[in-house]
Amino acid sequence: MGAMQSIFAAPFSILRRWTFVSASLMGILLVGLLRAQQDEPKPLKPNDPRLNFSFAVSPDAQPFRFHVDLDRKGTIEGVSAYRRGETTPFQTLSSCGSFPDQIDTQWGWGDFTVLIAHADFNFDGYQDLELMQNYIPHLDTKVYCIFLWDNHAHLFRYSKELSDQGVNLEPDPKSKTLHARQDWMGGRGEDRTYRWTGGHLELIEVQGEDVNGSDAASPGKACDEIYCMQRIGGKVVTTLDKCVKDGKPRPECPAAPSQIAPQSSTPAPNAP
Repeated sequence: MGAMQSIFAAPFSILRRWTFVSASLMGILLVGLLRAQQDEPKPLKPNDPRLNFSFAVSPDAQPFRFHVDLDRKGTIEGVSAYRRGETTPFQTLSSCGSFPDQIDTQWGWGDFTVLIAHADFNFDGYQDLELMQNYIPHLDTKVYCIFLWDNHAHLFRYSKELSDQGVNLEPDPKSKTLHARQDWMGGRGEDRTYRWTGGHLELIEVQGEDVNGSDAASPGKACDEIYCMQRIGGKVVTTLDKCVKDGKPRPECPAAPSQIAPQSSTPAPNAP
C-alpha cells in the first residue's frame, strides 16, 4: 500500500513543482513586459521643461529664452525665442532639414541639452543660434540649423551656407576659421576647415582617413588611406593621398599655405 501511495504521490509532487516553476516564469515574464512598457519611448510633451533653453547673444544683453517646438509625433518643427519676462515669442524659426528627428524620452541617449546650442559663427561678437535637426550619438554627429544674430534688426537670420555645412561645425575665434568633423560607419572620418571670404564660406583644407581605402599599388587590397586637400591658387587640390599599412607611421599633411591665415580685409557678414 505504501508503495502504491509513493507511486501515485510522485507524479503529483512533480506536477506541484512544475506548477510552481511555471508560475514563477509567468511572473518574471509579466514583470519584464511591464518594465518594457514603462521603458518604451514616448514623445515628449510640448511643455516638457527639457525643451527650454536660455542664453544671451552678448555679454551686456539680457538672456533670451528658447523653446524647441515639436509636433504631435515629437518631430522638431522649429524654435521660439522669447525676451525676458514675455510670454509671446518675438521670433519663431522653422526647422531647415527635410527629415528632422522625432524627440522621445529615449532620444539621444537622454541628452536633451544638445537640442539647442550657440556660438559666434561669423565672428561679429554675437552668439548665433543652433537648432538640432539630426543627432547620431554613437558617431557624435550633430546636424544643426544655424541662425545668425542680426544686431541691427535684433532678429535671428537663417544661414543656408552654415546650415549646409552644419555637421559638428565649430568656430575658432583665434584663426577666424570654422571646423567640421564627421565620422561615418566603417571607419572613415574627415576634418574640414572653412573661412569667410567676400561674405561667403570657402573651403580651405580637408584632412581625412579611410580604413577601407584602396591600395593603388596592390589592386583589390584594402589599406588605411590618408588624404589631404588644400585651397591653392583659388582651387582645392589634393596634396596627399597615401595608403598606409598596419603598424606603419601615418604621414602628416603638408603645411598649409599662408593664404589660410585670416584675411582682415574680408569682413565676415553680420547676416547673409
